[in-house]
Amino acid sequence: MVRGMPPLEALGPSTAIGLILFVMLWFALGTQRNVSKGNKLLRWLQHGLPIVGRRTTIRWLGSSAIELGIVEPHAPFREATVVVVLEPRDVPLLWTFARSRGRRDFVIIRANLVRAPAFTMDMRDLSGWTGRREKGEAEGEWHDSGGRTVALAGPGADEALIRGAWDRLSGLTSGVWRLTVQPVVPHLEVHFRPPLGDGAGSERIVGPIRDLAAKLAGE
Repeated sequence: MVRGMPPLEALGPSTAIGLILFVMLWFALGTQRNVSKGNKLLRWLQHGLPIVGRRTTIRWLGSSAIELGIVEPHAPFREATVVVVLEPRDVPLLWTFARSRGRRDFVIIRANLVRAPAFTMDMRDLSGWTGRREKGEAEGEWHDSGGRTVALAGPGADEALIRGAWDRLSGLTSGVWRLTVQPVVPHLEVHFRPPLGDGAGSERIVGPIRDLAAKLAGE
């Protein structure tokens, strides 16, 4: 045995303890970071949510998601939910994998309307975390809409309306990943990344979504 070197049988437990301490520290710092990011996004959203409804309930789903339920929604909304989805910063391996696949903090708005849309249309950004097509989804002829964007339009779909909403929201956010319209609930679903820095206020993003919902509901 080399003088001054710890015995080999002690290296295993020491390494395990060090790894446990590292994971615990990462978890604590990652959770703290997500809480800070989540609260920042909640403050950003508070100016746009009154467009959808009078009051909002807030529920943290672990440390990586926040669900906001809209109470007493305004027409054309019958029901609406906003979900803030954060990167899994508290789990290092999961965070590394998710980030390598393009996951970032994003917002989901799901809404049921007072009258169901008369058609189905789905637009996706294939480079977005939720824009990729998954096995078991409805089949159909997906059309290239430029760049990494594809669209699937059902019979009678108002493609100009949906593409116009997509382009408008893309210019106000850090990217739209998915925009789905369908006669079954949820009637309208939008996934987008909030703007960075001094980007658009949430009311400038929620407003066009409300306008789209009104047209889909025939108002």
